[in-house]
Amino acid sequence: MYTPEFARRFIPPKSGDTCIGQLTLNMVDRILKISVRKKLEKIFGIGPKGSIISLLLFAIFVLVDSFVTFQIVVDYVGLIETIGVILIFSGLGLHIWSFYTLRNWWADDKLCTDGPFKYFRHPMYAAWITLLCPGLALYLNSWLYLFWIILLHLLWHNLVKKEERKMIDLFGDEYKKYAKQTGRFFPRILN
Repeated sequence: MYTPEFARRFIPPKSGDTCIGQLTLNMVDRILKISVRKKLEKIFGIGPKGSIISLLLFAIFVLVDSFVTFQIVVDYVGLIETIGVILIFSGLGLHIWSFYTLRNWWADDKLCTDGPFKYFRHPMYAAWITLLCPGLALYLNSWLYLFWIILLHLLWHNLVKKEERKMIDLFGDEYKKYAKQTGRFFPRILN
């Protein structure tokens, strides 16, 4: 992990010239922090921000659900729970497949269009908001959590726009063409 002490090892202030030495140290500190932040943004995108907001929304819905009893979605609890579990495991599988496929993009700075990226522009996010979270909502069998899913889609569609602008900046027309061929969170055949 980067610390100011790390920079001091490489750029020690000159004796009698501490002002310039400290200025240089501060510049290196800022450059390395920006570099680390950009690298983390490249790896994680809007995922951490969206996840925190999604979890906070979920906590609010759990709190509301604990005070107000909402009608269940269906009376066939076993069936709805089974469908929920299938969606949850499908979402986990898609997330793992996406992560495995995306590692090549991280290493080569290429636009990733293989694996699940053939079908979704954001398969990791889709795994959560299209499969895993709806699976959880079905498993919990309450209409309230289905509203949570709607809010998640609205939230993530807005959050991901910033990431897509960065991709256009990085890959230009290649990304624009790719975006026309793939769905954001659903495969293009469903869009």
